[in-house]
Amino acid sequence: MRLRPVLALRDLIVVAAAAMGPAFSLATTMAAMIAAAGRWTWLALALVALLMAMIALGYKRLGERMRDAGSSYAWIRAAFGPETGAYGAWVLLVANVFAVLATALPAGTYTLDLLAPALAANGLAVALVACAWIVATALLLWYGLRPTALLAFGLLAAELLILAAAAGLSAGHPRPDAVAFAPVPLEWGGLIAAMVVGIWMIDGWEVSASTAEEAEGAPSAPGWGGLAGLVLTTAVLLLAIAAFTRVGSAAGFAAHEDDALAYVGDLLGGPWRPVLAVTVLVSLAAALQTTLIYLTRSIYAMGRDGVLPRALGTLDGRAEPAAAIVLISAVSVVFALIAGLSPTAKGAFDVALQGTSWFLGLLFAMSALAAVRFFAAQGTVRWSGAVLPGTAAVALSVILAIGFGRDDIITRGFIAASAIIGLPLALWRGRVVRGSAGTGG
Repeated sequence: MRLRPVLALRDLIVVAAAAMGPAFSLATTMAAMIAAAGRWTWLALALVALLMAMIALGYKRLGERMRDAGSSYAWIRAAFGPETGAYGAWVLLVANVFAVLATALPAGTYTLDLLAPALAANGLAVALVACAWIVATALLLWYGLRPTALLAFGLLAAELLILAAAAGLSAGHPRPDAVAFAPVPLEWGGLIAAMVVGIWMIDGWEVSASTAEEAEGAPSAPGWGGLAGLVLTTAVLLLAIAAFTRVGSAAGFAAHEDDALAYVGDLLGGPWRPVLAVTVLVSLAAALQTTLIYLTRSIYAMGRDGVLPRALGTLDGRAEPAAAIVLISAVSVVFALIAGLSPTAKGAFDVALQGTSWFLGLLFAMSALAAVRFFAAQGTVRWSGAVLPGTAAVALSVILAIGFGRDDIITRGFIAASAIIGLPLALWRGRVVRGSAGTGG
């Protein structure tokens, strides 16, 4: 039984762009990128976007070949076998469970900052509100993918309009001490560090691939949707960074590392701080919605294939992956509560952000290598299906290795432990799947 097609190309573009959460990404990662790359932050983001566009072409070709809700996991499995596919499933789950946390926890902080500022620094309070956001988003997704996509469209339109207005105002009122005018030379180590964080900033476009079974029209539609969403949102992010670094100083951004748009709002004055805070919350809501779409569709496909318990690969009477929605919602709520035990939500968010960026990069590289495996010998699609994504995979692997070496010991320990734990689990589940296929079960 397969998912029911309900999404047009416009919906796929909206899902991809909304998943990238431009306002949220700027608020939570722009300052970290500026701290690493200074006035060259735009270059770091442009280079990451170029690599992602090359990989997105591979995703498009893979989607045309294999229209599967499992997207990256399913392609890796088809290219390299059940064991490697099961490891791809592990990487996808680690990356995106932490992506839920890295979205839900800031949503909790922003909500409290607007409604109960005294509790905004309380880790447990933030976690409880984050849980409420997860449950509310899951309930909407339970109702159906089409209503979720329609709401995402409205949220994205409002978000982009406000960001455009703030960027226009910033660009027209430059400050002499701003980052954009600092005579800082290009430093490759800092540029690479900013690029690793930039993976998180522009992540999300690949969500459209997980809706392949629910997309109407040609098999290429999800791929076009992801690529269009990536280009659209990256353009917005580059323009915003160019504008905001014309008003904000390096010291100012450093003092507002977890809320760069609040700093921009203070510089713009008037109602801009609360307006941008609400915009970030809107962005968080859209990004959380689409991240849950990606996870639930991926878990459904893994259950259908036997990598996860087969009960997760079933659909209810509405042809919705209800079991997968319930599971990922419950797991996300538990992890958010655990994060609430931290002295502050900030510490948990930092680890989640770094882990998400690294594992997302690994998943992109593995998916691109799957494209190389399929299309290297096919002359008609070799360039877009193998050469470009393969080149991006190599470059991304080098960036991840250098970034790992520059991370603090806690983040390196988390990444290494998560990567190693996945190996025996992948071997176990991969062999189970191989055995089931061999017996016809």
